Order: sequence, then structure tokens, then C-alpha cells
Amino acid sequence: MTSTSIELTSTGQNLHLSLAINVTNCAQVRQKVISGQLNCVLIKPSLVPSCLVVATAANKACLSSSRGSMRTRSVNTEILFNMSSSSNITESLTKFGVGDTDTEILVASIDGDMETVRGAIAGDWVDTEHLETYLDTAALTKLHKLKTEELSDLTGALCSRISAKDAL
Repeated sequence: MTSTSIELTSTGQNLHLSLAINVTNCAQVRQKVISGQLNCVLIKPSLVPSCLVVATAANKACLSSSRGSMRTRSVNTEILFNMSSSSNITESLTKFGVGDTDTEILVASIDGDMETVRGAIAGDWVDTEHLETYLDTAALTKLHKLKTEELSDLTGALCSRISAKDAL
């Protein structure tokens, strides 16, 4: 199992990403994250075309945290909020966060201990390079209201939207 680590240049923090499939205990893991027992964010991999999209959202979340301008209560929920085109926090968390019955999870952690998270999730860990395999382009297109010309570069289109979200 290979995880991806990306240094967030704005704050110097590190983003760690891992992909789990065939997960059988998503509801329990979700509860541990919500209660604060696990310091990570659980993202639906079907809505993430590449690790760069999560890194862009995480970089923006960490920058907001360092400036004291977060719109949500934690850096983890700020990542999910930033990934969404919506300005509705609840909708963002619901759409991009995993549900109780999901079987694939993209785990993201800022300077966190991924070993603890890996131990809590009952499933198979695969390389994050396979992330695109789980992408649901139709759902992503509908959710972000993507135009046809944006479909040729989903990562670029989504990173641009994440970066410009507050400016528009």
C-alpha cells in the first residue's frame, strides 16, 4: 500500500493521502472521525480525479486556519467544504464526505498519524495512483455543473474552482 505525501507550500504542513477499498466498517470509522478519535477527513473517491484536487483544498484550508478565517470548525471539514462548489457547509460535507454504506474511502490527514487511521479501517489499501479508477465523471459533472470543455482537464478545472471559490 502506497500513500501519497504532499507538502503544502503555504504553511509547510504535510498532507497525507491513502485510498481504501472494500471497506466494511465505514459507519464506525465515520463516527470515530466525527467524535475526534481519528484526526483525518474521509472523502468519496468517486468525486476526486487526482490527489492535486485534495491538495489544493487542503492548502486553502490550512491557509485559512493560519489566518483565522475558516468557515467551518476544523481543518478537516474545511477541506471538504473547499472541495465543493457550494457555499452551503452542510451540503458540502454531505456530498464529499463518505456515507455509512460507502465501500471506498480516500483518507486525508494534515500532519496526522496515518498508521492509526489504517488500523481503524477494515478494508484493502491500494496505491493512490489508482484514484482515477473510482472516479464517477457523471456525478462530478452534475455536482460541479461542469461545462463540456472542462471535462478534458478535470483536475485543472476543479483546482481553479477551489482556488477561486471565495473570490467569485
